[in-house]
Amino acid sequence: MTLRFARSPRHRGGDADVSVIGNLTIDVIMRGIDEMPLWGHEALSSSRSETAAGQGAALAFASAALGLHVDIVANVGADDAGARFRREFISAGVGVASLDAVAGGTTPLSVAVVRGDGERAFISDLGSLGPFDIEAVVARRPVVLDASVVALVGTSNLSGIDLAGAARVLAEARRRDALTVFDSGWDPDGFSASSVAALRAVLAETDLYLPNLDEARALTGSEGIVDVLAQLGRWCGGVVIVKGGEVGSYTLIDGVVTLVEAVPTVVDNAVGAGDVYDAGVVAGFLRGRDVLASMALGTAAASLYVSRRHDRFPTFDEVEDVAASVATTLLEG
Repeated sequence: MTLRFARSPRHRGGDADVSVIGNLTIDVIMRGIDEMPLWGHEALSSSRSETAAGQGAALAFASAALGLHVDIVANVGADDAGARFRREFISAGVGVASLDAVAGGTTPLSVAVVRGDGERAFISDLGSLGPFDIEAVVARRPVVLDASVVALVGTSNLSGIDLAGAARVLAEARRRDALTVFDSGWDPDGFSASSVAALRAVLAETDLYLPNLDEARALTGSEGIVDVLAQLGRWCGGVVIVKGGEVGSYTLIDGVVTLVEAVPTVVDNAVGAGDVYDAGVVAGFLRGRDVLASMALGTAAASLYVSRRHDRFPTFDEVEDVAASVATTLLEG
């Protein structure tokens, strides 16, 4: 059986294909750190870079590069970094009418320490994300709800977002026939019982849930991918896709786990890869592709992105070429 999204692509002339509600951070990326230093010690990186990032930004930039019309719904500080975000979004074709600069606020900053194999760890200062709450999202209601896809991402770094309120926003978007997308990111509190309960309310209003494997295991308390997908499927109102990094991504069809295999890639930097994957899946949905074909597009988009240091976000034509060679494997029932 071919798994399809529960909704058909909806386009409203002139409105955004994708409304991205999410976190924005400046990422300072330190590469080539194979061992974290002990307290009081120092490690030297092989190179560094600085980029406008965060889950919301990566999803918005990647979606725009794939040819989608995107609006960003987010906060930055009223500082040079916030101005940089605005310039780069405009340059990429991302709508910024709902990008607010918090007076006296600072734009969030993350230091990403990247190993030689591309794996990474983060230290973050959330800056102006605190004032970004569900009321701020509701205030942008026309932008949020007039899109074909409403994507809520990075909520683990959006301390002001009340998940019960977020569930209500997604429920209203679904009533207006939008596809709702959710990718919380890793919970710094380790997915406590209260966090899981709140996340379940959001998942009930989610058409497409895209956790990575570590997040999915922590959220469900299960290790095996069959159990993980089955549990998330009971909580989620739509399709669950679990991202497994260099192995590939998984979904459950008629009780059988399907693995969409990763493309062998020399990784330069994996920061943001999951968000670029999400963009590829959403682009597939908006072009009427089924779930597995959309997963192949996400896989291709992520593989191209992680292999590049410059001009990282691929076009749809580039992604479609790579997706044609993506393999799919049935794992178990």
